[in-house]
This record gives sequence, structure tokens and C-alpha cells, in this order.
Amino acid sequence: MNIENWPRCPEAAKWFEEQFSTFVVANPPVGELAAKFYEVAGVRLQNLVDHWVLPQSQSLTETLCALGLEPITMPEGDVIYRHPGARLPGVRMKSKRTIPLLALGVESIERFAECNGLRLDAVHGDSDSAYRCGHLTLGHGELMPIERNGYNGFAPATLSETEISNLATVRKMFMERDRTGAEVAVLQNAHRLAKAAISLVGRDRACDEFFAAERNYYLTRNHAARLQYARQRSLGFDWANHDHHTYRSTREGFRALIGLFVTLGFVTREKFYAGEEAGWGAQVLEHPISRVVIFADVDMAPAELNVEYATQDLTVRDTFGTIGLWCALHTSSIAEAGMHHLECEFDFTKADTLHRESGDGMMNPFTDLPMLKQAFTTAELWKVSPERVAPLIERGYVTAEQGERFVKIGAPGSHLEILQRWEGFKGFNKTGVSHIIRETDARN
Repeated sequence: MNIENWPRCPEAAKWFEEQFSTFVVANPPVGELAAKFYEVAGVRLQNLVDHWVLPQSQSLTETLCALGLEPITMPEGDVIYRHPGARLPGVRMKSKRTIPLLALGVESIERFAECNGLRLDAVHGDSDSAYRCGHLTLGHGELMPIERNGYNGFAPATLSETEISNLATVRKMFMERDRTGAEVAVLQNAHRLAKAAISLVGRDRACDEFFAAERNYYLTRNHAARLQYARQRSLGFDWANHDHHTYRSTREGFRALIGLFVTLGFVTREKFYAGEEAGWGAQVLEHPISRVVIFADVDMAPAELNVEYATQDLTVRDTFGTIGLWCALHTSSIAEAGMHHLECEFDFTKADTLHRESGDGMMNPFTDLPMLKQAFTTAELWKVSPERVAPLIERGYVTAEQGERFVKIGAPGSHLEILQRWEGFKGFNKTGVSHIIRETDARN
């Protein structure tokens, strides 16, 4: 997972695009669905593809291996081919299958079917269980909407009465998590709740439930996200297209924040340091079972790029970079501020147009590369309490004029981020991220 420069995989990505295009031509209802998702929400249906199930053949096996996909045997015995370095769907093969099956990731099978007028042949797996799959036979293929909750296999699951009760308890804990007070206390409480949730529903399910609650809280603080979520919910897939979740932290709280994520099962990926003039860095983390990726931002010095943040503290500094000031104004993301942004996968041009037309506005792209394009919606301004502003003025972190503006009008709070990936690229653009961090500094 610790890959500094994630590969571009144009041949593999092209194969999946051709697979999807062929399936759409052979099965017009899926083409209609793709057009609807594009027009209403600016979302590419391809980005919701979890995996394919195809007729087994030696030639297909050779093709997948040549494209860099590797076979993985799941605990239940299923074999799936996945690319270890790319953000691409998986492929399963079945000897008795004669037509292709497209598995589409959604958050609720029933809502997806209802919103899109689909009459499913069957649904397997208990409601709210780790894995469920619906089936819709098409003219020349099969569509299978699936739900995943802390599980990456393919066996429809059941839930006992005890498991249902435990799940309800965990959801209530995370939804009602106390985000007020000192950051250290907020982090200690979050860690305690995470451990309690793991004991009730297991680590991987606890992870997915934690971030479902975090996205819900984030929605209460960002209008552009609420508008986009309404579009996506009207199509029945909710946040199934999420790419990564961005947390901002104080230096004092960073070790505990990363420790919380490690407790939930995350492993560290690449680190970012944007340069001495930018004064910030980040740790990327990815969960091996769920689809959640985290971008954790913090003010950072050059020598701290090699620090193991889960086990080493960052020393207190007497200056604030962009991240530190944001936390000083709003609190950190794990506390009352919530996530700085949620980034989802879209058709960039269409999503950009939808948000400009809605009045939320878009900032200029901070990444525009052949394999990655990214932009923020215009910042949601959050008013800052005079009690938080006064010490910042007194210590010279902001001017009196800036402080007055933060109190009366607000300071940049959160965004929704619009992203499109090509060539299976799963990394980020360090230069572009550095630019947007400076551009969104409250003092600018």
C-alpha cells in the first residue's frame, strides 16, 4: 500500500471501459440508466461498478493477467481478479455463466430499484447485513446491484436478532458522538466508541458505520454536499461514489487521530509534504476491506515527513499554517468542524456545470492532468465566535480586520470536491493540492 507514485494503467482501464460499453450496447436499459445518472447527478455509472462476473475461459484469464490483474482467493473460496495498484473493478469468472453480469455498488438495493423503476428478480441477504445482492435479468446480461457493509467478499449474509440490536447500538453511538469540548477529550471519546463498536460488530463493519455517521454530520454543514446528495439519493445510490474523506487536525491531536484510524483498521499509504513555503503535509490512509480512503491534513515541518504519526507526537508550534488556522477558527474535523471535504467521483465537466447552475459555484480546478482532475465547490462560510477570534488577533495570527470579517461574515469552512479519474489512477497531485491549500487559507 505504501506506493509514492501510483501507476497509470491505461490498457487495463481501456479494457474495463470497452467491457462496459459492450454491455450497454447489448442491454439498452443500462444505457438509459447511465444517461440518467449523468444528466441528473453528473455521475458516470462506470464509477459505481464493483465487479464483473464473466464466463470462464483461459483466454480471459490470460488477458486479465497481461493487464496486471492478480487472482485473490477470498475466505469463502471465491476467486476475484484485481489490480493491486489501480482503482478499477474486479473480475470473477464462473464456468456455468454464459452471459456477463455487472455488479453495481449502491447503498440500498430496494431504493435503487424503486428510484429507477427496476423490478428485480430476487434479492439475497438480510437487510443491513454485510453483503446483499439483487438480480435483474436483461436481454443479453444481468444487472446485480449490491450492498457492502464492512465486507469485501461475495456471500449474501444474515443478521441475528443480537446482531441487529448491536448494529443499532453502534449507529446510535456514532450518530450521537459528542464532538464538543477540548480536542483531546473528543479524540479519547471517539477512540473509546470505536473500540466499543468493534467489540459489538467487528472492526470492518465498525469502520463503515463510523464514516456513514461522519458523512451525515458533514451534510449538516455544507449546502453543496446536501444538494449533490439529494441528486444521488433520488437515483438510489447515495454516497456510493465517494473517493476520499478529508480530515484537518491540529498538530497536538494528529497522533491520536491517526491512532483512531489505525484502530478502525486503516493502513497508511503515501505521505505528502507540500514544501516549506506551504507549511503543511498529509497522511493518506486506506482501509483494506471497506472502500474508505482518508486524506489527513496537518501543519508540518520538512523534517516531519518521515515521522510515524500513529506513534509519535508532533511538537507544539507558535505559528499557524493553513490547517492550524482552520482548526483554530472552527475546531478540528474530528470535533465540531466535521470533515473539510468529501470527494466523490464524477464526470467532471457535467458535475462542474450542475454546481455552477445551482448557484453553489465552483473554484478553478487545482488538478488538471491526463489521469486526474479535481476542483472544490465554493467554500461554505462558517461564522466564527468572537471568543475564538480574539486570541488569534492578540497573538498576531490574523489581523483585526480579518477577525471582524470572520465573526460577521464567516471564514472558509467546508467544500464538496469534484473529481474524475482516468487510467485507473488512485493517487493524488501534490503540487495541485498545495496550491488549493494556499488558495483556501482564511487569511487570503
